Amino acid sequence: MTAYASVAAAQQDDLQRTPAELIAAYEQGAAALRAAVSGLTADQLRDRPVPGRWSMLELVCHVADCEQFFADRMKRTAAMDRPLLIGADGFRYSDALRYPDHDVEEEILLVEITRRQMAHVLRLLPAEAWQRTAIHSETGLVTLRQLLLHANNHLDHHLAFAAEKRRALGVSPTSR
Repeated sequence: MTAYASVAAAQQDDLQRTPAELIAAYEQGAAALRAAVSGLTADQLRDRPVPGRWSMLELVCHVADCEQFFADRMKRTAAMDRPLLIGADGFRYSDALRYPDHDVEEEILLVEITRRQMAHVLRLLPAEAWQRTAIHSETGLVTLRQLLLHANNHLDHHLAFAAEKRRALGVSPTSR
């Protein structure tokens, strides 16, 4: 799947869930990420037990960086008239930003604080704000609702890889 197709798939709307349900899932995501790394040693966090995949630490850093993109995009969409949202290739950050040298606790705290603050902002918005739109440089027209879905789906996508890493390490899965 191309990066464009991946972003487009993550933004597919799920009309079965209310904004309140989407916000609750978004806010709970940080706890799921914390659980994904619970009980792992420093060596296990840096190990790459699945060939061709990031370490658990690199995965957490990627999620933390993407959370910043998602929060900025949602805020700009809520506040501005059809802002341009520039796509970002989050897979290029690992080497450039030296993910293996980051602190996993700091990265998770960043996700927790970002999601808590953004959930508060989203709860304050009027119902009509969910249909506000922006132009994403890779996928075109996108609603605020779709941006929130993208953030939720992105984390779920990476939590599946985290579970795969735990299995490969021989560490029991986390409960979610």
